Amino acid sequence: MVTTNDILNFAFTHKVFSRKDLITNLKIHNQIGYPSSLSEQLNRLLKSGLLIRLERGIYSLPDNAKKDFSIVCSEEIKNINQQIKTQFPFADYCIWPGSALLSYMHHIPSLSFVLVDVEREAAESVFNLLNSNSNQRVYLMPSLTDFERYINTNQAIIIRPLISESPLQLVEGINTPAIEKILVDIVGDVEFSFLQGVEINYVYTAIFEKHNINKNKLLRYATRRGRKHAIEELIKTNKL
Repeated sequence: MVTTNDILNFAFTHKVFSRKDLITNLKIHNQIGYPSSLSEQLNRLLKSGLLIRLERGIYSLPDNAKKDFSIVCSEEIKNINQQIKTQFPFADYCIWPGSALLSYMHHIPSLSFVLVDVEREAAESVFNLLNSNSNQRVYLMPSLTDFERYINTNQAIIIRPLISESPLQLVEGINTPAIEKILVDIVGDVEFSFLQGVEINYVYTAIFEKHNINKNKLLRYATRRGRKHAIEELIKTNKL
């Protein structure tokens, strides 16, 4: 059945679109249901101000529209997910690429690593699994020195502990971080130690401008990581 997110994702891609084009796209992805359901979802978006009707059957996003954030799941991420899911079906984990930040950065580094955040008890077992089956180097909870010496701009898979109650979201059946988790992780994690001063302010501003952010969720997770004050300062400094 079609959801409001399906419609908004299409809208962000096409900016101005017709009901006919939307239906065609939904059929291609097997997301179309009854016409009444589509009408109901469109009306809901119109009433909430998330869509604008330009004329009969033609819609667009408002000028201040923001898109929900989601990770793009590459074949590498899908492969890693399948391995972990098969061997450790009850483990809590999420997977995401460092490159997810590239479109929000002013100075573009090479972020070729994939992060696998997994519950601490399973971290070493997941490391052994991926280390045996991957063509890339796999690192278990590297220190800042390890990262700067051996990883940095190189392709790698990094296994890290998953903090309990981390904000996560399913994308294509794969657990990935919600944007609130990423916003906290990049403030202090060794993999993002290059994000300091002007650059971290630039990234925060770009993310807040483009995406919906749940500040309560953001600050709850920041508190769990001992970073609430740092996050609040970034929000205040950048008037976010």
